[in-house]
Amino acid sequence: MPETVKRSRPPRTRRAERAEQTRRRIIDAATALFTEVGYAGTTIEAIAGRADVAVETVYSRFRNKLGLLDAILGPAIRGSDDGRAFSAQPELAEIRACTDQRQQATLLAHFSRTVLQRSAQAHRILRTAAASDPKAAALEQSDQESRRRGQELYIDLLLANGPLRDGLTKADAADTYAALASPETYAFLTEQRGWTPDRFEAWLADGLTLLLLPLDPSIRTPS
Repeated sequence: MPETVKRSRPPRTRRAERAEQTRRRIIDAATALFTEVGYAGTTIEAIAGRADVAVETVYSRFRNKLGLLDAILGPAIRGSDDGRAFSAQPELAEIRACTDQRQQATLLAHFSRTVLQRSAQAHRILRTAAASDPKAAALEQSDQESRRRGQELYIDLLLANGPLRDGLTKADAADTYAALASPETYAFLTEQRGWTPDRFEAWLADGLTLLLLPLDPSIRTPS
């Protein structure tokens, strides 16, 4: 049998590396200014100055502030900037392979906590931007719809191993997940109430188990 030759991705050229470094500097500058000054108060000129690039470079790469906001948000949610679909995250493969609903709920809580923690700053920027810019508000709506599709996927993963709590529909289960694991809920508990991410994760795991899954038969209720 002929030996299979692995094809590796060609090495990035110096020019491509410099282009990526420039793109990263622009995104970092925009993130800092959106956080410090606010989305409405930040100009492309200020972003270019902070990144030490020409204004035209920012426009050619991202077109406008909304393009920059989208470039900040997407990788923060996915955890990478390699274009991989959110549903292709390796953590989801582990959750899909798990056959115990309660263990799945624990794994889902950890996965959601990880996503919410790394995207907290991006979502904070998005909320302030949406309050003053209709196009940013449309991006926020798109983000919410995308998150809801992901949460419906999580419910499907649970349903693959058994039923939901008595009387709970798939749609209601997704709504419950959305309420518990929203960026707003995470921000309220960790930023306003001072919870640690670990405490949020434990609370979320308990909430998902109690509100979504059938009663554990090992737990005896008083007669």
